Amino acid sequence: MKSILHSFDTIFAVMAALHSSTFQKTSISGALLQRAVSVLLKGRDRIPVGDSALRHSQSKILSNLLRYLAPTARGQALGLDRLAKLPESLRTQAFRELPVEHYNDVAAFIDRTAKGESNVLFPGKALALAQTSGTTSAQGSGERYIPQSKRLLAQHARGATTALSRLTRATGSSLFGGRLLMLGGSTNLVSNEWGIPVGDLSGITVSRIPWILSSLYEPGRKLALESDWTKKVQGISSKLCREDVRLVSGIPSWTQVLFQEVCQTRNCPAIREAWPSLEAFIHGGVSIDPYLPMLAEHLSPQTWMMEVYPTSEAFIAVGSRPWRLEEGRAPDLELLTSHDLYFEFLREDLVDRPDLAVGAEALEVGALYRVLLTTPGGLVRHQIGDLVEGTGPGRIRFAGRIKLRLSVFGEHVEGSQLSEALAQACLATDSTVVEWHVAPVLPTSIDPRGRHEWWVEFGRPPKDVERFRGVLDDVLQRTVLDYQAHRTGDVQLLAPTLNILPPGTFQKALRRRGQLGGQHKVPSAWNDRSWADLLSQTLGDPS
Repeated sequence: MKSILHSFDTIFAVMAALHSSTFQKTSISGALLQRAVSVLLKGRDRIPVGDSALRHSQSKILSNLLRYLAPTARGQALGLDRLAKLPESLRTQAFRELPVEHYNDVAAFIDRTAKGESNVLFPGKALALAQTSGTTSAQGSGERYIPQSKRLLAQHARGATTALSRLTRATGSSLFGGRLLMLGGSTNLVSNEWGIPVGDLSGITVSRIPWILSSLYEPGRKLALESDWTKKVQGISSKLCREDVRLVSGIPSWTQVLFQEVCQTRNCPAIREAWPSLEAFIHGGVSIDPYLPMLAEHLSPQTWMMEVYPTSEAFIAVGSRPWRLEEGRAPDLELLTSHDLYFEFLREDLVDRPDLAVGAEALEVGALYRVLLTTPGGLVRHQIGDLVEGTGPGRIRFAGRIKLRLSVFGEHVEGSQLSEALAQACLATDSTVVEWHVAPVLPTSIDPRGRHEWWVEFGRPPKDVERFRGVLDDVLQRTVLDYQAHRTGDVQLLAPTLNILPPGTFQKALRRRGQLGGQHKVPSAWNDRSWADLLSQTLGDPS
């Protein structure tokens, strides 16, 4: 869920499915607009269910994608034309004999596409280059670009439409009776020297909003272009603090910054008082678990929640249904197995056997997988760097990033397990979290034992700090066997430490890296101390 996980403007990429040809570009009443959008969205959230339907849908998509990509330079290099001609009974296994692709494996083809060359990754030229944030790069310099084809943008649009359609089954047409706020990154696109627009995917999709929805979209094109995050939040608050906002979409950690700004402007304790008609909250990009106490304070219990899983490479999944905060946990994500995207999943204990990857229909409950995508953007068996937990055929839960796990000492703690421990600690101590990071404290010649070091910025600090720290440790020992084994007797791994940070520390740290804004995320964990050192330096900087 990197970078684009914070491009929630993609919800308005519905233009591919809701083209304005149905309407003339004339004024339209609010009531008619609500009915029109509801009718156009109806039934657009259907996804195959069951092993057989999933297998059939995915097999058809693989065949179609192989034929589509075969004539390209990348397709010819991989021999996709040969695979496309194989009978269905042989095609899938032959396809799985292709190597797993990482970004560096295809970087030369991306570079050719970025320079305006045709028919390299996909037929024709790139319409845009979606820039990833690089926040999971150790030095923050890992800027990468995913070329966007017309067909890939349509896939993003269809995924967004599915999420919005599924959400409106719960809210009804009233959702479109007010303002719809998408808190993404800057939508400013700058053409490279070959004339191809480059920027966040949010900018690419916002530039394609259909007129029928553009009248509802916030924060509007001018504020969406703003790259200074502080000015952007202040501008949105000033513009919308007294408006009828019905939907908010964004990363939880960034939306709470906006909520606080709006509440301060309106002199009210919770966003539900400033925006009493707020009906829906679309979330993704990070685990929502640690932010549930904060959201429960701001949102009405009647607010409908919807999780989405978009990436620069493709729109991967949406929540199986809308949910409410009182449930305490988001429902499973449902893979978009009928949306021009071919899925494979490689178990963590079989990473050296890519030929044993399985399809969406064969996901095992509780198993941890790496995600491989074949897309209409020309990526083939592309490992996106995410980890997911299978919850049944066609269903997953996001488990974190491969790079964001902690296993310096062999403890094998996943990002999702850190999030769960943090959520339980907040619940036990009546605290709320703004942002957080976990780093290793490495053994020294004086003490050969290591430990985890938690850096946490609280919205409301815990009433009992020692209990908070203890719950973190207890939950991880109960849920992660390797962590428990290393913690036993304090022989290899000591109890975690907790650094409580002043308000605004993480924002200052992101600003130091030039990454302050809705598209960038603090990594929940890192196997070295680069982020911990940055936070320490930020604390020592009075500016």
